[in-house]
Amino acid sequence: MGGKVPREAFLKKIQKIEDNVLDMSILCLGILRKSMVAFLNSDKKLAKEVIKCDSSLDKKVRELEEKCVSIIALQQPVATDLKTVMTIIKIISKLEIIGNYTIKIAQITLKSKSNIKRDNKLLNLMMEKIEAMSIDSLIAFKTGNEKLAMDVHERNKEIKELCYEIYMDMVNLSMQSPEKCINCRELILTAKYLEGCGDIIALGLEST
Repeated sequence: MGGKVPREAFLKKIQKIEDNVLDMSILCLGILRKSMVAFLNSDKKLAKEVIKCDSSLDKKVRELEEKCVSIIALQQPVATDLKTVMTIIKIISKLEIIGNYTIKIAQITLKSKSNIKRDNKLLNLMMEKIEAMSIDSLIAFKTGNEKLAMDVHERNKEIKELCYEIYMDMVNLSMQSPEKCINCRELILTAKYLEGCGDIIALGLEST
């Protein structure tokens, strides 16, 4: 016998996909942190490990997308369920973009000629705030907490302010010490990629 599965079994399928998305979100956050540690410590070995994660992340993205499409095609969900599935698809696509930014940061580390530790407090603070935003965004997604989602969205302004502050600091440092220009450029690029992650996290909540 074909046809749609019972409602309870259908909801369990959606629940399973939601859990997969949460697991993937935590995985992406962990790899982003690893990429930042590699950059701040000029650790090329660690950066290579991050880049190796790219294909496995892409595979997980494709698998989750296929599960979502299968539910839409085979189960013909009602409007509310369809909205949930479409939200999940959007979140998956945004996680893929965060993964791309993570790889770009690792590539900066690999291509850099610098072997020094970059003790940049503002960059560290950006990462800490993004981690906190990510965790709260997952809670908001899982619980449907619109107030928390709005709070995360507003906190993204802090990420942008920190990015601008880093930009100005690096521009001034480049003018004072031209020999540090390349390192300053790498810091600015990394800050911009982190800012992009913040945007993805904040804008992603508009779908929830």
